Amino acid sequence: MATPSRSLRVFLLLAAITAVVASGAFAAPTTAATARVGHVGQVPSGAIAAHAPDALSAKAGGSSAQPSSLSVKEVGLNFDVDVVGLVDSIVGAIQGAQDRGAFVRSTRDKVAYWHMRNGKQIIDDYNVLVFNRQQPHEEDLSGVEMYRDFKYQGITFGVWVFDKGTFTNQGDGGYENWAFRGSFDRHDMFVRFHSRK
Repeated sequence: MATPSRSLRVFLLLAAITAVVASGAFAAPTTAATARVGHVGQVPSGAIAAHAPDALSAKAGGSSAQPSSLSVKEVGLNFDVDVVGLVDSIVGAIQGAQDRGAFVRSTRDKVAYWHMRNGKQIIDDYNVLVFNRQQPHEEDLSGVEMYRDFKYQGITFGVWVFDKGTFTNQGDGGYENWAFRGSFDRHDMFVRFHSRK
């Protein structure tokens, strides 16, 4: 776990970014700033416009990716990942998807096979779930290392990276609404995810 001083530095960094964004003087991240969960790296002009440190958006062909929340928390040493790079990869899935099912599957795979800084893929140590948040569900996930919302064709999808837990889809199934990868037992719309560590 990070020391309190690191937590304070991350908090102050996010507060400073929020102040700059609120002033309207910030169009896209251009400098490196390192935190335990990742770094803000060089982004091609116009590729992603940051509206807030936790809300990136990109538009292509009428669909938009608008992550609305990111769980930035002190994480274990094994989950050291370039969050901005990962988000950019998911935005690419949104831009390249031919339909909703393709977006869901592509996002699941992009997250699962993303490399952490220790060289391992996320799927080596964690489970990954993509779900249509406009559907009823029950979740009891533990060890959530990252959560992010994205919009695809006006529908909010949640993306989780987590250790274990249970998830019940109480709405429609199919790749248009959910996809997951990892270690699990599935019984119809109920999934029990097992720790991969």
